[in-house]
Amino acid sequence: MKHRLHVGAVLAASILILPFAQAAQAADPVTTISLATWGSSPSETAALKDAVATFEARYPTIKVDLIVDTDHGAQMAAKFASHTPPDVFYLGADVAQDWASQGVLLDLMPSIASTSFSLDAFNKSYLKPFQVGSALYALPKDANPLVLEGNMTLMAKAGIKKLPKTTAEFDAQAKKFLKKKITPMCVDADINRLGAYFVAFGGGIADASGKNSLLKSAGTKAAMNWVMNNYKTGAFRTPAQLSAGWAGEAFGKSKCAYTMEGAWLDPFLKDSFPDVSKVMIKAPLPKAKQAGSLAFTAGYAIGKESAHPAQAWTFISYMTGVRGMTVWTSYGVALPSRSDVVTPLGYGVNGAVAKLATTVTTPAFVGWGKVIDAFNNEAKKQIQDKKFVPAKAAAAVLAAASAAWPA
Repeated sequence: MKHRLHVGAVLAASILILPFAQAAQAADPVTTISLATWGSSPSETAALKDAVATFEARYPTIKVDLIVDTDHGAQMAAKFASHTPPDVFYLGADVAQDWASQGVLLDLMPSIASTSFSLDAFNKSYLKPFQVGSALYALPKDANPLVLEGNMTLMAKAGIKKLPKTTAEFDAQAKKFLKKKITPMCVDADINRLGAYFVAFGGGIADASGKNSLLKSAGTKAAMNWVMNNYKTGAFRTPAQLSAGWAGEAFGKSKCAYTMEGAWLDPFLKDSFPDVSKVMIKAPLPKAKQAGSLAFTAGYAIGKESAHPAQAWTFISYMTGVRGMTVWTSYGVALPSRSDVVTPLGYGVNGAVAKLATTVTTPAFVGWGKVIDAFNNEAKKQIQDKKFVPAKAAAAVLAAASAAWPA
């Protein structure tokens, strides 16, 4: 009898233990993938962490090690050189073609095809920077057009109630600000800011192909003359001239009435300058011949030598799909790059500017970085010379950028 009880107890214990043992054996192993990014503010990083958490909850066998680079370009270059790239990383449109030409990026098209991931909802201009022939090296995670931001407190001091709708209105308002010793606009002497006015004056940076220069067009020359005249009169000031690290900081410290940035400015102000955040208003950039703005995008890419390309693709397909992009953009850091994801509340102006036919996505081609450097270096050089003549300075900047344009 005792023997039977003993056997029965063992059998009962086995029955209880077996399901747990089988479950433990059947559980899929957890893979940790690395994700390298940049961050414009603590709010942006916090938003990304929250979005990543929704991915991990949906895919419990994949964990994400988030790495926020202090100098993303330099740190990525070092990782490529050591053959240890992160599994997933932010890829700026400005360097996408250069990195693709170096052979360090994984073509996503095989994964897109094998998982039937549709590209139809993506804005084609946001896909273009990452395409080389039939290959696609990143999926655009979001987008950001430049808009005009104003400080209502400083505007009131100059007797100004509304943001300028045209460049002529800006010119008139600038005189009022300057009389009150208020800097009208902080904008860096950067082609990725000033280029918005090239479009507004009927010119541009590059044509529709994204490869042929428009820097010698009449519209671009007119815009550059206007821009340099504004730096001459003090209507424009660079962040350096206002002892700030970037235009958003100068705006947050109330060192200027206006600036021109994207949605990334909002969380930065809420974090660092909440009082200014409360008095900020937005509008499209002032029109000249037409409305004009530049839009920026960045993508999620996979290193060609990634240790976990399958899991990396699972992450990218989620974050750039409807669900993941809705979560990410709901925090207000950026706008959706997909037409089937709505613009987050509070970003109506940004969303409207993104949809304008004259909002142009910045160029992307091998050597674009050299054009940026040539333009920016010459522009800063001219502005530092307090005796510069606007027309001559404008011509010198455009000549320098044109000379750097790939043949």
